Amino acid sequence: MGLRAPGWLTRSSSLISLGLVAVLLASLLVLPAAAAPRVRLTMFIWAGANQGVVPREVVARYLRSRPEVEIEFWESNNAVTYPRMIAAKQADPNRPLINFGYFNIDISNRGDTDDMWVPMNPARIPAINRIHPTLRRPGNRGVGYGISGLGLMYNKNLVREAPTSWADLWDPKWRGRVTFFDNNFIPLVLAARMNGGSEANIDAGFRIWAENARNLRALVTSNDQLRNLLVTGEAHIAPWFASIYKFWETEGAPLGFAVPKEGMVAFPIYLQIVKGSTPEQIRVAEEIINELLTTENNARYARLTFGVPSLPDAEMAESVRAILSPRQLDTAIWLDWATMGQKASEWRQRWERDVKSRL
Repeated sequence: MGLRAPGWLTRSSSLISLGLVAVLLASLLVLPAAAAPRVRLTMFIWAGANQGVVPREVVARYLRSRPEVEIEFWESNNAVTYPRMIAAKQADPNRPLINFGYFNIDISNRGDTDDMWVPMNPARIPAINRIHPTLRRPGNRGVGYGISGLGLMYNKNLVREAPTSWADLWDPKWRGRVTFFDNNFIPLVLAARMNGGSEANIDAGFRIWAENARNLRALVTSNDQLRNLLVTGEAHIAPWFASIYKFWETEGAPLGFAVPKEGMVAFPIYLQIVKGSTPEQIRVAEEIINELLTTENNARYARLTFGVPSLPDAEMAESVRAILSPRQLDTAIWLDWATMGQKASEWRQRWERDVKSRL
């Protein structure tokens, strides 16, 4: 015969259970409201040469009063990162790899072709209206933050006479002694321009580089690789930025810098927001960009990175004037970056076939 609990015990257990349920319900009612979802963004900054100092400072100040926001830095270079951004867009256009950050003029124009950028709201970024017209972008799909000049950097211990022309890059006397970034088409365009062609008619550039591919010691994918090739003497000359050269030269690297007789290549940099970011992510990005574009922050970034600030009232450092004088900027070469951006995919395939295959 089975055992049964007395009726009074069963009734008590039921009452206890009901009581526990009531207590639990009451406790749920007084729990604090769930925290609002965090706004998470990834900001791209360039690696090295003090380029991350100002954005890290600005973001740190911004986050102190906004605990609901979280920002992760992606520190690299555009050449490596942009293809990964394209791959992420193809996988899911609503989950960009990078939400906002710094992009050079080449990538900015490629991004136009690839529909990568969000138009910025001047009401949230009033400084857009103070930027020099040459640094404005169509539809406010980005805003200029500064300019560097591209010239010829060389190992001054090994090169007795500094290079004087862009044509030195493909001159046979520099066989095996030239380096630059892979898929950097500035030398290609310069070769075309100086031999009867242009960005829209690039054949002459490919012909020059196909005939002189053996000038290339290596094609690099990072600043450190390029620096090491020149410092060790494996390569002797490279087209490079006056701003980063000055930083390395100040550190003691045995490097020199020459402005070609044809002029520097003007190389603007931009701040941009990536399409696919949420409205809240865009709002945060615009607020941070607005802070980056104060006169103080724009001038400080330019001083630390040896660049030219984009705001007219941001003072230019004397150390920068020594390598980027107003006269040099006035005579700088401005390339047709829009056409270069549209042609980049086609040129990459042709570069692999016609030039890299001959290295």
